[in-house]
Amino acid sequence: MALDITLIKSFVETNLGHVHKTQHVADQLNCPLDKLKKSFYRSEKLTLSRFIRESRIARMKEQLAQSDSLCKVICIDLGIREDVGARLFRNATGMTMEEFRKMYRRSISGIWRREARNQANMDSGPHLVLTAKAVQHAITSTRRGSSKPSATQLEGITIQGHAN
Repeated sequence: MALDITLIKSFVETNLGHVHKTQHVADQLNCPLDKLKKSFYRSEKLTLSRFIRESRIARMKEQLAQSDSLCKVICIDLGIREDVGARLFRNATGMTMEEFRKMYRRSISGIWRREARNQANMDSGPHLVLTAKAVQHAITSTRRGSSKPSATQLEGITIQGHAN
């Protein structure tokens, strides 16, 4: 009988705070440990232990980004001591949990500022965008003494923003 890898992954991700060893996963899924490890590795090209570790790190990143919870509380929620969690996180990311939180928030606030600036620029009124072809048509029509540009001469001219 083949093991359902999605079930294993779902169990681990749902129970990260209680999964300390691969044996616990095997016991809970009523499966021999060797079969579980081999099947998981064959399917994912990743050991079950490493998957558990990477899932914890991903959850730590999520919590650091989305909450103001203390690092200690995040670690405890994931079923590990603060010093173990801090070491695990630093070895995986190259930075402390607080450094990650600050970096994440700085980068997000920079994105928000850029988006707000872009939106403000778009809201300030219509914008004329000319393509090279439209400019060439305008120049050519002026040289010929044409008083009114034709529809083809206006091709490529668009107005962006609110039409007032």
